Amino acid sequence: MQKKLYRADENHAQAPSNEHFFLHNHSEYEIFLFLEGDSQYVVEEMRYDLAPGDVMIVRKHEMHRVYHKSSAPYHRIVIVVSPEFFRKEGYAEFEEVFLDRTKHLGNRISAHVVHTKGLYDAIMRLKKYSDGFERMNTVLTDSVMVEILYLINQVSLFENADKINNFFLGLVKSTIRYINTHFTEEITLDSICGNFFVSKYHLCRMFKRATGLTIQQYIKQKRLTMARERVEEGYSLTEAALGAGFRDYSSFWRAYTKHYGQNPREGK
Repeated sequence: MQKKLYRADENHAQAPSNEHFFLHNHSEYEIFLFLEGDSQYVVEEMRYDLAPGDVMIVRKHEMHRVYHKSSAPYHRIVIVVSPEFFRKEGYAEFEEVFLDRTKHLGNRISAHVVHTKGLYDAIMRLKKYSDGFERMNTVLTDSVMVEILYLINQVSLFENADKINNFFLGLVKSTIRYINTHFTEEITLDSICGNFFVSKYHLCRMFKRATGLTIQQYIKQKRLTMARERVEEGYSLTEAALGAGFRDYSSFWRAYTKHYGQNPREGK
């Protein structure tokens, strides 16, 4: 069976909650079109208030989630694109927007740009030509996907995250930034709390509320993601595990198997 190089999904929720929304990542790229709701989009330590028509671009391995500020009805379309799609002849140039983070600093394309560039219309054509995203990876949907990626690449600069003045969100953002810098080292809850002069209980409660993960779960996901990247680059499993911050190979083996449902050798 041929692997699907891209897929899409449309979701409606009349009264969404944050119970099943938590920080996670993919080895693929994500194009998120926000259509309705009272929501924010979180990418790593960055937080974006969403307006209907905004598009979020999530790069490979970036931790992200939706955060619902209220139970207002929620509606979105998500397109997930495999890096392998760009390996096709003539498609590689369109991957640049997902790879060059320094050129495209933020993650958000505003609704105004989405509409004026024709990106919204292209996504709606993809929905139409795929019978509501049921029949993807056809010649017709391939052509629309290339158009979508071309239009995204025409955006010269993505918008940065909204400024955070709230102490609660500011502390979580600073904690994520600290972890992202130090997770390959020996990092403990004590060292994090000591860096920000805050109690363990207070920080853990705030972090879980904002991200849907505990601090240790977040650190473990960052380490697992880096380990997988290193294996893809040709490192041995042991080298990848130790380089990503795991104390030893056995702790990496257990974490990997629990998180991915298969052991590291099966996942290679």
